[in-house]
Order: sequence, then C-alpha cells, then structure tokens
Amino acid sequence: MEQRWDPITAKGLSYDQYQRIVEDIRDQPEWRKEADKAADYYDGNQLDTETRTALEEKGMAPLITNLIKPNIDLVLGLEAKTRSDWRVIADSEEYQDVAEALSQRLHEVERETRADRACSDAYAGQVKTGVGWVEVSRESDPFKYPYRVQHVHRREMYWDWLAKEPDLTDARYIIRKRWFDYDVVALYFPKHKNVLDASRGRWDGNWLEIASEDPELANAFDQERGSGMADFEWQNADRQRVCLFEVWYKAPIRADVLKIQDKVIEFDPKNEAHLAAVSMGLVQPQKAVFSQQRLAIWAGPHRLHDGKANTKRPPYVPFWGFREDLTNVPYGLIRNMISPQDEINARRRKLMNLLSSKRIIADSDALDTRVNSFRDVADEVARPDSIIVLNPQRRNANSFILESDLALSNQQYEIMKDAEAGIQNVSGIHNALMGSDSKATSGLAINSLVEQGTTTLAELSDNYRYSRRMVGEMLVDMIREDMREPTQIVVGEGKRKRVIQLNVPAQNPETGAPEVMNDVSRSQVKVALEDVPSTPSYRAQQMTMLTQVIQAMPPEAQAIMAPAFVELSELPNRQELADQMRQMLGLQSGEEEMDPEKQQMMQQLQQAEQAIQQLQQAPQMMAAQAKQAELELKAQDQQIKAQQAEIQNQKTMAEIEKIQAETAKTAVDIEMSGLDAERRMIDMEGANINNRKAMLESELEAM
Repeated sequence: MEQRWDPITAKGLSYDQYQRIVEDIRDQPEWRKEADKAADYYDGNQLDTETRTALEEKGMAPLITNLIKPNIDLVLGLEAKTRSDWRVIADSEEYQDVAEALSQRLHEVERETRADRACSDAYAGQVKTGVGWVEVSRESDPFKYPYRVQHVHRREMYWDWLAKEPDLTDARYIIRKRWFDYDVVALYFPKHKNVLDASRGRWDGNWLEIASEDPELANAFDQERGSGMADFEWQNADRQRVCLFEVWYKAPIRADVLKIQDKVIEFDPKNEAHLAAVSMGLVQPQKAVFSQQRLAIWAGPHRLHDGKANTKRPPYVPFWGFREDLTNVPYGLIRNMISPQDEINARRRKLMNLLSSKRIIADSDALDTRVNSFRDVADEVARPDSIIVLNPQRRNANSFILESDLALSNQQYEIMKDAEAGIQNVSGIHNALMGSDSKATSGLAINSLVEQGTTTLAELSDNYRYSRRMVGEMLVDMIREDMREPTQIVVGEGKRKRVIQLNVPAQNPETGAPEVMNDVSRSQVKVALEDVPSTPSYRAQQMTMLTQVIQAMPPEAQAIMAPAFVELSELPNRQELADQMRQMLGLQSGEEEMDPEKQQMMQQLQQAEQAIQQLQQAPQMMAAQAKQAELELKAQDQQIKAQQAEIQNQKTMAEIEKIQAETAKTAVDIEMSGLDAERRMIDMEGANINNRKAMLESELEAM
C-alpha cells in the first residue's frame, strides 16, 4: 500500500515529500476564491460578466452602490488612529539599560523598514479577506537597510492546514510562491544554471545530448517529465520567468542537548569544546525530541537549495481575521456584507427600472399606424420628449392609458434602505462610529454606540496586536544577534540624553573572572506594545484634553503644568523652551537647578563621574586582557614541555635498547628508568588536563 505522507527528516526534503506537500495544498478547502470575491467587492467589482450580460439583455443599467468600502475604510482608520509603538521591557532591573537601548534601536528599525506600513497592509488583508502576511527578514542587497519588513499578498502564501497555533509554530511547512526573472534566479543559484536554461528552452536543441553525459541534467529531465505539475504553475517561457517555491519545513529529530545555565544548545560531536566539557563532567548530554527548522527552494520539480535555516522560525507572520470553527477557513468582515450588498444593488436597479418603466393599455385602433406603431411607442414612452400620435378615428376615446407603479417603487425603496442598514448590522459598525447621524441624542448614548462598535471589532484588534507584537519580537531577535560587539546607544531627548554601553568587557569584583556588562545576548527582555497610541490624531486629542485640564487649575498649578505641557508638544525645541519657562517662573527643571553656579557645578560633577567610570573600567579591561594572555602563555609552555618530554622519552628508549643488546644484567635498571619516564608523562598529562579544564570553564562562562 502506498504511503500517504512520507516522514520528513533532517537529511533534506526529497522530491516525493515535496510532491506530497504540493498535493496536500491542493486538497485544502477552496477559500481563496471567496477571499478574491471579498476583495473585489471592496474595490467595486461586484458584477461578473454573466450578470452584466443579463442586465443588458433586460435593458437595465448595471448600477452599483458600494457601501462596503466606506465601512471597511472606517475599520482601517481605527487601526491607524489607535496604533501603538513597540517597547522592550526587562524582566529585572539588572537589564533595564539593555531594554532601553534595544527600544531605541527598535524604533530606528521600525522607521527605516517602514514596518508600520507593512503591518497596516496586513491588517487590511485581515479585515477584508481574513488573513494578511508580513515578512520579517534580513535584506540580501548589501546597499539597502540590513533588515526588511514587507507585506506579502495572500496569493503567495500556503501553510499546513492542520496547524492549530495562531502563529503557526506547530505547522509542518509554510510555503511562499514568488515569480522571478530567469536571469535573477541564475545569479542566485549559479550551480543550477544549466538546469534552468534547459527547462526554460523546453529541453530543445542540444540539451538532451548534454543531459546524456551530465547526471544532474539527466535526473532533472526525468523529474520534470514525470512531474505532475503543469508548466504554467512554475514557469513562463514567453516572459522568461520562473516561480520559486520557498518551503520552510520542520524536521523532527531526536538528539542530545546540553543545558548550560539558562541556555540549551544542541550537542555537536564535532565541536571540541562540547566534547571536552562532557569528558570533564561539566555538563551531561540529555536526549530530547525537537524540530529543526530547514529551508528548501524548488523551481517546479527542481530542487535548488536545501539546508538548515539560520532562524528559529519562518520569517512570515500571519494576521488572522476570523476562522471557521470546523474548517479553519479564514474570512473577514466583507463575507457577511456581500449578501446585503447584492440586495442593495439589485433593489436599486429594480427601483430605477420601475421609475423609468411605463405600462401601456390601448385598443388595437388607438394609434395612427401611418405615423407610429406600438413598438415605436414602447421605445418613446419612457423619454421626456416622446411623441405619440393617436388615431382620431378610434372607437374608444379612452383607449390609450399610461400607468406607472409608483407604489411598488416605494416598497422597493423601503426594502433597499433596510438592506443598507443590514450592512452595518452584520459588521457591527454603527452610525455613531462612522460619525453619521444616529437616533442617540445624549452624549452617553453616543459613547455607548461607539464603544459597542469597537467591542464588536475586539477579535480583530486582539489578533492584530498579537501578530504585530510577533513582528516586533522577530526584529528584536535579529537586533540581538547583530549586537555582539561592544557598542554605545544614545537614549533620551534634549538634555536628558545619556549613553548606554553594551557588551562591555569587565572583571567580576568577587571572583576576578572575566565577564560582560550589559550583555545583550544574555539579557532577559521581551517585546510589548505601548498602552498609549502613537498616532498624531491621538496625541492632538490628548493635548486638547490636557489644555482643558490646565485651564481649570488655579494659577499656581498652571505655572507648574505649563512647562510640562510644552515638553509633551511636537515643537522641535520643546525641551529648551520648557527649561526657559521654568527659569522665568523660578522653578527647577527635572535634571538641574536653575542657579547658574550650581548648574556649572553639576556639569563638572557629571564630567568627573564619567572620567571616574572610564578609569574604573580601564583596569578591568586590562586585567581581562592580561589574564587571557597569561592563559595563552601557559598553554604554550605546557605544549613545549610536552614536546621536550617526548624527545627525552625517545632518547631514553634508544639507550634502553642499546643496554639490553650489550648485557642482560642492566635490564632491571633500564625497566626502572622506563617507569620513571612513564611517571613523568603521567604527571605532564595531568597538568595538560587541568589546563584544558580551566580553559574550557572560561569558554563556557563566556558563552
């Protein structure tokens, strides 16, 4: 019996396993058509070709009143209005400086990568179609900013449908499909250029002859010929483009791990430090089952790359809207708005048709057939400048009657208005939230409707904050990986600026062992979102409320709050203006006295403290360097002694053999000499082992 799912191992993703993943994606629910339809309704493309043709045959105009777009734009505006920045917080006071420095660095990365725009675009996909994606990775172009945060369209992303976690950490695979030009792919994968060129040319010309002599080309030809993938799925020969399948998959393995303090690392039998630590009993390997993150890149049936990934998780963050309970199909707000939107369009077309339609009741002799016929009258009756010529010789004077069913038009209008209200009801977006007139008259009732609207969107907001926080965590992980050398980061604004030094080599005052101050790699920090939104509109609203509060205060309190109000403003020189206001009012600033003499003394004292701090750090750094040099000299000395002992041992063995050949009487003395030499070698080996143990302990502490 054929195996349905081949187990994935750390040896790489085989072609059969890759085909199983592709087939698994094809068997997933058909939710992408529904998502495309929701996006079309937002864009105003609400009538398909068949519907337009049917309306033209009936003589009805294809009227569309897009009420979905303003409702969705309101929800997207709420995200832009209530957006909050990332903030790195420390688990203890020991790493508070590291957290502030990382926050400063994270804000810079956020600005340079335009991460807010990427998250907003993903939120738009989350609201409209039910899912959006953001890529957080390193930039491959050396001339660009080293980090990249981009929005990824849902058409490019595929994932393991059996995954249950919202961040897809339990997914066996995540795939991104992207189209590239052939020449770009050939530059990234020069080893596979022949395969790409042969496939691009449909194996015409001399490629089949070359493939008979090249095993790689022969294998590629067999795989492409036996593949179940159609050519249009992964290549476009006319446009010279190829679709790459970026497969991030997990390979479960059972291996040994080492627990060193608060870190867990995979045991590497080829690493001498790991072997020495285990042999000396410093750590003990433990069996564990874990997943190894790997990356494979396929061009249709051809594998271009497969290896262990340098990241803990795939660089793609999902932004979920809503998901069905039974099938996990994602959907957004537009899904429930499509039906009332169709009804609105149909009712409006019907209403316009009723208003412009006329019903004719006439006898057979009512018209003057020499001038016009009943077909002419049917075409002219709806026109405001119509001409109808009656027969003056008709038997019945009232034989020609025109009727308009206005009562039915009023009914259609009332039903259409109910459907318009239904769009807001199914989405939870009320008039008060949209800034429109509502039946609520009191401020409390209006606030209640606004709060009800935001509460209805609580699920979307929670999912968005969860995913946005994950984007910040991935950025911080990359920043921490790059901060391994001693560095300085300036935090604060104006006169409150201060310098935080990271990864500073120092010496433990108690044990004298070398250590690192403000070690970024060992710091226990995490990413959170600010409680206060950072948008300009929210800050303006906050300033307005603060102005009203200050105006209600007594003059003494206003004098105290005025400089603080200026500091909270958006003025470029707000700190200097606030200090000048405090000086005029005779108040103290947050960091210094207004007395010039005392201010000068404080500056001199601060400079002296900085000089003392530098002097204190200098001996520690020199001591650490001296100790490292001493360890290196000891290692060299031990190596020289070992070489000398080996030479002496060889010389002794030669003398023993000569003495044995001359006489048997001195055999006992020679054996005693050999024992003495062995004892010296044992002593030297013991010294070498102690030296290696000391060096290994230093390396483990540094890790």
